[in-house]
Amino acid sequence: MLASNDLADMQRLTIREVSVLVGRSASNIRELIAEKRFPAADYRDGPRCVRWSAGLVKRWLAQTTTQGPK
Repeated sequence: MLASNDLADMQRLTIREVSVLVGRSASNIRELIAEKRFPAADYRDGPRCVRWSAGLVKRWLAQTTTQGPK
């Protein structure tokens, strides 16, 4: 059985939702992905529809806040 926080980690987020969580614009997130400084989306729901798992974004945020700005 999954815990409630595990389900939250599996939630799929759009780039707009990721943008709000991370506090950066969608275009900045795309730039960070191209520079390999932000994880690429881990779900593809169609040819132009990608999603990030909430857990992936949370781990990136945790890693970024512990390492400081680069």
